[in-house]
Amino acid sequence: MDVVGLFNLVGNVFLVAIILIVLLAGIGYALIRYWKKYRWAANYYSTLLVVLPSRTTLYINRSWAWLCLREYEHALADCEQAIKLNDQIAMAYNNRAAAYLGLNRYQDAIRDAQHAIQLDDKLWLAYCNRGCALSRLKANEQAVKDFDLCIEQQPNVPNQYFGRADCYLRLQQYELAIQDYTRGIELNARAWNAYHNRAYAYMAIDDVERGYADICKSCELHPSELIHRLSKAWFEFCIDPRLTPVRVEEFAALSTLEPQKASLRHSYQGMLYWLRGEYEQALTQFELGIESEPYHNEDNYFWSGMALAALGRYDEAARAIDYSLKQGQLRFFLKTLALLKDEHAEFVAQYPSI
Repeated sequence: MDVVGLFNLVGNVFLVAIILIVLLAGIGYALIRYWKKYRWAANYYSTLLVVLPSRTTLYINRSWAWLCLREYEHALADCEQAIKLNDQIAMAYNNRAAAYLGLNRYQDAIRDAQHAIQLDDKLWLAYCNRGCALSRLKANEQAVKDFDLCIEQQPNVPNQYFGRADCYLRLQQYELAIQDYTRGIELNARAWNAYHNRAYAYMAIDDVERGYADICKSCELHPSELIHRLSKAWFEFCIDPRLTPVRVEEFAALSTLEPQKASLRHSYQGMLYWLRGEYEQALTQFELGIESEPYHNEDNYFWSGMALAALGRYDEAARAIDYSLKQGQLRFFLKTLALLKDEHAEFVAQYPSI
């Protein structure tokens, strides 16, 4: 074989190798993006990494699969390996920011999202992750600006409307929140999270009918998740504050559902103890819920106030409920106080609900 022939052969082999890599990467992308086979994708990329252990994009793509599986420590490790191989790829920092979000390490998430933006100021996902972290830290006005940038770059992606709507909800700009949740639903009719949170916005403006309809819709779309059924039950106790054995047993039946967060499990267990009149056990659960979720914990503070009030510890109860309201708890839920026994009427009277 002459030199020209050898050169052509090497060039063809190189071209075939590039095509194969692109095709293999495409299979992994399809497993995640279209088929939602996240575990398969993680295993697929693991196999490729045995052959191509220095391929940065494979670590980044596998981290995406881990994020979808909510296995944030694995995602973090893959992002760190990708950054060791090449510290100039914005998506590696972006995915690490998403992993930090899942681990409740919000300051770290902001730092990495910011670095991703410095490397690629058109990476809208990085603005979204930074906005989510700022929102979790209750810096809602700053978060709105990041979601604005996301929407400017990608106006047809529902998640950023949901993120901005959450900020508006906490800023008590309820009509704007409803608009964004509605836009998110228009883009994704099965967006159970948008229905769930839009219910709270409707309740905040005393539109009970539409709020209750939305919480029911979230239960329909995501029946296996405790948060929707728990919220629905709480709404019902506010709308009709009667404590009957049948309603308590219906609430107890929710124990078969598994929450995504430990704080929600403590909320549920505490509420069940409270409904059964076991107030000390209820208070313990709410305190554990507060300990496990240091940021958005207004529900557990509110219900710890309910437990303290039922125990006659009114000053502590008032501090807990006031703190819950300060943290953004809707005044609509003050209707729950009607569940307290008549002997606590004087305490209840200091909290007129909407």
